Amino acid sequence: MEEDSGKVEVQPLQKARRIDAFGPHLQTNRFDYLLLESIDEALADLLGTRSRDQIYDHLATQYRYGREEIPLKIFDFWEFLGNIFSSGSKTIGRTIIRRLSDKLGYEFVHVPGFEFFDYLDTLRARSERNADRREGAPPAAPFKL
Repeated sequence: MEEDSGKVEVQPLQKARRIDAFGPHLQTNRFDYLLLESIDEALADLLGTRSRDQIYDHLATQYRYGREEIPLKIFDFWEFLGNIFSSGSKTIGRTIIRRLSDKLGYEFVHVPGFEFFDYLDTLRARSERNADRREGAPPAAPFKL
């Protein structure tokens, strides 16, 4: 704040530094931001932070995209994990989905036959519906018998 002639000028709040580190796309897309945060946490918890960072380094050097682009290239990233971890990528995927569900405020429910992208698409659609409601879109019509 600055004080000049009795007037007080209020400076706008700065965006959180943590969000700034995620790049412009993730500053405006909450779902992708939470997805990347869930990926970060799942990889660190399952593999350790050093291995997670090596995965990100490998993406940058061999595949030419950084970690902040993972939500935009999630199919490529999933294929990359499958190539490295084979069937172990399913455990990583479930952990990511569980983390993301928690961050969105949803309870994870196992659905037989669902794979990583089935869960991801369901969470994205549900999150977008809830965002529409928060932004003033009319609620869906109630179901009547």
